Amino acid sequence: MCFLRASRLTSQALLRRNPRTVPFRLCSSCPSPSPLPKPPADHRNLGLQQELFTTTTYSPGSPIFLPNGARIFNRLVSFLRKHYVRYGFEEVITPTIYKKALWAKSGHLENYAEDMFTVTSTSPSRADTAEDGSPGGEEAEYGLKPMNCPGHCLIFASQRRSYRDLPIRYADFSPLHRNESSGALSGLTRVRRFHQDDGHIFCRPSQIEDEIRRTLDFIRVAYKALRLGPYRLALSTRPLENYMGSLEDWEQAEGALKRALDACGQTWTLNEGDGAFYGPKIDIILKDSDGKEHQTATIQLDFQLPKRFELEYQSPAPEVEQRGETTTDPELLAVSGPVRPVLVHRAVLGSVERLMALLIEHYDGKWPFWLNPRQGIILTVNDSEPVVNWAQATQKVLLGVTSASSADDDVKCSPSNLAIDVDGSPRSLQLKVREAKTKGYGMIVVVGPKNVAKGSVTVDATGIPRTEDQPVEKAEKALEMTPEELKQFMLGKLPYVVTYNKPTIMDLTNPSDPPPDYITAAAAHGIKLRQSAPIKRGPYPLELPILTHLRDKRVILASASPRRKALLTQASPRPVGFHNLEIFPSAQPEDLDKSTHTPEEYVAATARRKCLDIYAAAIAAQEAAVASGSPVPADPALVIAADTVIATRSGQVLEKPRSEADHVRTLCHLRDTRVHRVLTAVYALAPKTDASHPGYEIAGHTEETKVYFAAEDDGLPDDVIQSYVKTREGADKAGGYALQGVGGMILVDRIEGSVDNVIGLPVRKCLQLCEKVIFRQGGTEDDEEEENDDE
Repeated sequence: MCFLRASRLTSQALLRRNPRTVPFRLCSSCPSPSPLPKPPADHRNLGLQQELFTTTTYSPGSPIFLPNGARIFNRLVSFLRKHYVRYGFEEVITPTIYKKALWAKSGHLENYAEDMFTVTSTSPSRADTAEDGSPGGEEAEYGLKPMNCPGHCLIFASQRRSYRDLPIRYADFSPLHRNESSGALSGLTRVRRFHQDDGHIFCRPSQIEDEIRRTLDFIRVAYKALRLGPYRLALSTRPLENYMGSLEDWEQAEGALKRALDACGQTWTLNEGDGAFYGPKIDIILKDSDGKEHQTATIQLDFQLPKRFELEYQSPAPEVEQRGETTTDPELLAVSGPVRPVLVHRAVLGSVERLMALLIEHYDGKWPFWLNPRQGIILTVNDSEPVVNWAQATQKVLLGVTSASSADDDVKCSPSNLAIDVDGSPRSLQLKVREAKTKGYGMIVVVGPKNVAKGSVTVDATGIPRTEDQPVEKAEKALEMTPEELKQFMLGKLPYVVTYNKPTIMDLTNPSDPPPDYITAAAAHGIKLRQSAPIKRGPYPLELPILTHLRDKRVILASASPRRKALLTQASPRPVGFHNLEIFPSAQPEDLDKSTHTPEEYVAATARRKCLDIYAAAIAAQEAAVASGSPVPADPALVIAADTVIATRSGQVLEKPRSEADHVRTLCHLRDTRVHRVLTAVYALAPKTDASHPGYEIAGHTEETKVYFAAEDDGLPDDVIQSYVKTREGADKAGGYALQGVGGMILVDRIEGSVDNVIGLPVRKCLQLCEKVIFRQGGTEDDEEEENDDE
């Protein structure tokens, strides 16, 4: 039996001194008590600890975001804005209050009045008046908007629309207000004022299912990037009462959502009678760290608001169009008329506040670097003036408000959007480091007298959490670098590219990074790559007849960049198979007159000249070897040449940069003009197999891709371009424009066409050309197999 010995103080006295003090202790023979389980994460407590948000009794249900919370909020919004480009949304800004007449027209006053705030003027002299000059009465009453859809309907109705204009997709981050019960208010999960990544799609009836599928894909991509899930899908159908519209409309809407859910491949459940009063909806349900479910994203189909706002677009065969069908009947198509669009309400994050609450508990202080409100802190070894001044100067460089090479503060400000603090207090370094780690800083930067003398800083980057799908990197502790190098190192941790397989963190600090294979590059841009033949499993995943034929033969590639060569020779993860590929530099000058050639003519002629020049050089090298008695190289079985140019809006070929400064100016020009056509021509040449008809067979192809560059305010300021050129100069300049591979992802927002083309070599078409000049010699262009776009 174990006896407990009381301490000198009574238990009551101990509890008075410290309620958490245990008044008794176990004797030495007793086993140690098991530790208490860690309480579940609560975003309200974590929000206070991490200084993210606070609340006030003067505005219940309206959280106040502190600087750290505002950083997370803005990064989530910025993350969505970058994806809006890919999914075709345009952002609008709408009023916060509207007259009650608008809410009566939309149906909210009838079905949603209890959840709305009314706004009136306290000054009768400033109240709105009726047309006859009398007091406005109800016209003077306004309502705070609980949702953005009526405002977006007004935008759609402001112009005459054609069926060719649809779908039209609007996005809005305006604050919304809903009069929640005071007893239900809780932190960020139940509020009265909130922000929704609100989007509305006005589409043709025939476009409904495709838009729903695109939205479900948007949600999947976003939640994978945020590492949230798994989530479940729930279809909520017509309420039993207080709904608008006919039963026929509801059945049509619910049927469209069910077909889209079936097509997405995810399991879903039915939630009978829980739809909105204007239409059925798909809810995305997430579980928090306590296992409690929260509705976040939503997709709602609405046939009623377009009717109430009398929205329409012009289309041929309007009756057929309204049914979501198509026709080729010339008599029906000869008649045009108005058609009612369908409205799709969608929110990917739902309430940004509610999603932040889930993220706060999900990450529990261990934020991914791109979301971390405390990305870095600079600690001083002592509080001497030179050390503190160097710490502050380093902070300015990292924040992008000055550069290390500038002595004055009047340089162009180019914010990096990094969150960097400085601790120059006269405390011990060990204490400051321990405190910084407790607060969750991603990078800890130390500055001491030796760093001041060297113009460097010492970096500990071990605070950045690793994920299972990230590669194990070398130790990132006690790294020494200049402030400018540290800035680029940190920026390299920021760009987040979501692929269909795994998220990729780009690091531009290492120009020797191996280039991605062309399938990976295509997937990074969300494009399904097509092959000229099925991919088979085995030692050579691209087991094509042409590759089998050339596996042991000599293949020459003309004047290729390292990445272009890697597309045809790389060993993993999916090799193409040209293992005996040689690079022959071409001496052929690119001196064609750009003013007399269209961009297509110019790039095709340049690639063809390179191909012929290299073949002639290979034959000459053989003859020289015979004359000198040296070993004679094998006959070239194939010569490939490619050239890439960018066409300006005026139809001219953009001049290639000749220097680093010229390279920076070119990229700034591309960024400022946004949209460009990238043209790549590829030519393949092979000796004729028929000895009675000596010579060669040559075939070419020119491919076009539209490239949409990132804007300066989207994260591509001048200093990012300058650092990109410095780290990548000479490593991968496709056509001199630095567009290819991983590097291009920081420059480019969206690509329409072949990613292979942007990388600098349309591989699929290249293989087809090789098959033509080797296997189908003497054939015409008509003999070439047609491409199957459905592959």
